[in-house]
Amino acid sequence: GGAGWSSATPNDAMTPATPATPGGDFMSGRQAASNWCVPRIQVRVVSGEYIDRVGVVEALIGAECRLELQGGSTTVVAAEDLEAVPPSKNSSVIILQGELKGSTGKLIGIDGRDGIVKMDLNADIKIVDMPSLAVHVVANPA
Repeated sequence: GGAGWSSATPNDAMTPATPATPGGDFMSGRQAASNWCVPRIQVRVVSGEYIDRVGVVEALIGAECRLELQGGSTTVVAAEDLEAVPPSKNSSVIILQGELKGSTGKLIGIDGRDGIVKMDLNADIKIVDMPSLAVHVVANPA
């Protein structure tokens, strides 16, 4: 039996792995990065001078994001050098992609890759893919 999967399938719809192909990350490339990066989300810097620092996006400047880093300093980082910090249960969240993009809510549960979100707008419960969620920083702690 088997499902007929083979690594040598010429008609495979998958993108070939080339040096320019990131490791299967849905936020690949500058255009995609600037699409997901929105103000008031918590992000982690994944490369460059500020690697592993966590901050909050203040503004978008083309393919870059202005961040307020933990500790209060502000810097500008390329969106491709950022990743959204995965929200934990009971976090305020914002949806980064799909038909609900830009909507906010509270993450009331996590089931594998599914985030259970109670929407702010109408208290509806929505199931959202966890990689599509980011921590939404509602108010500036300073």
